[in-house]
Amino acid sequence: MAAKRAAAGEDGPPAKQAKFGDGQIDPPHPRSVEEEVAVEESSFERVRRNKVACLGFLVRLAQRIERVWDAEGGDLRRALLTFYRSSLLSLSDHKDKDCSILAGLGEKMKNIDMDLRQFLTMALPVERQHTRGLRDDEFLVTRPDDLSAGGQTTSSSTSSRALPTAETDTDATQSPPCRAAGVVASNKEDDRLPLVLVCDNLRSAFNVGSLFRTAECLRVRKIYLCGYTATPEDAKGQTAKASMGAHDYVPWEHREKTLPVLEELRAAGYFVAALETAQNSVSLYEQSFPASPGTALLLGNERHGLEADLLAACSAVVRIPCKGVKNS
Repeated sequence: MAAKRAAAGEDGPPAKQAKFGDGQIDPPHPRSVEEEVAVEESSFERVRRNKVACLGFLVRLAQRIERVWDAEGGDLRRALLTFYRSSLLSLSDHKDKDCSILAGLGEKMKNIDMDLRQFLTMALPVERQHTRGLRDDEFLVTRPDDLSAGGQTTSSSTSSRALPTAETDTDATQSPPCRAAGVVASNKEDDRLPLVLVCDNLRSAFNVGSLFRTAECLRVRKIYLCGYTATPEDAKGQTAKASMGAHDYVPWEHREKTLPVLEELRAAGYFVAALETAQNSVSLYEQSFPASPGTALLLGNERHGLEADLLAACSAVVRIPCKGVKNS
C-alpha cells in the first residue's frame, strides 16, 4: 500500500519549492535546460534597466555558470553561456555607460566552448563594474549571518547591565541584571570576550563601523563611544551602514566625556590600557591582560591620538608592532 501511495503521489502534499531565479540557487527538482534559461531570461528582463541590479544579476549568473561548469553533458553550461553572451550584447543601448561598455565582452565571446579559466577572466570586468561603486554594506554576502552566535541588542540603554567587580557574585540566579551607567553583564551565561572598547573622539564614522564589525566577530562585551565619536544613531547613518548591522549585536553606549568612563571601569576592577604609540608604550604581545573581570582598551583620535590626562588614567600603554611604514 505504501508503494502504491508513493507511486500515486498520495504520501502528503508536495514539498514547497525553494525560491529560484536571479541566478542564485538551483531548483529542488531538475528543470529542462529550456526552462532554466527561460527563468533566467525573465529575471534579467526585470532588472535590466537598473544598473546595480543588472550588474548584480550578471555576477550571480556567472557564479551559477561556474557552479554547473562540470555538470554531466555540459548542456546547461552551454545554454547559460549563450544566454550570458546575449545578455551582454543587449546592453549596447543601455542608458548607463558602465553597462553599455560591457556589450564589448559579448562580442568577444564568439566561441562558448572555452575553458573555465577563460570564462572567469572574461567575466571579471563585470564583477569589477559591480563592486566599483558599492559601499561596504552593499557587497554581496556569500553566506547568511549566524544569528545563533549572539542575541540582538535592542538599544544602548535597555541592554545595559552592571559591570562586574572582583567581589561581585556573577551568578545570574543571585544577581539579576540591573540598569546602570557603564554597563554590561558578565555572568555564567555570558560568553563574551572580557574586553571593553572605549573610543575617544574618533572622527571617522567608517572607522567606528569597522570597529563594530570586528567587535561583533570577537563578541566584545561593550563599546563606549565618547565625545564626538560617531554613533549608529547619527542622522547620516554612515556608522550604521559601515557596521553592516553589527551594531545590533554589540552593546554600546554614548558618553559625553571619556575620563569618567575610565574611572568607572577601573573602579569595577577592569585593567585599563591605552592603545597608543607613546614613548613609554610596550608591545601588545608583551603585556599581560587579566581575564577577570577583563580589560578596557582605550582608542584615540586617528590624527591627534590621546590626551595626557587619559593616558595618565590608564594602567598601561600598549602598541601594535608593525613591520611596514605605518605605525599602529
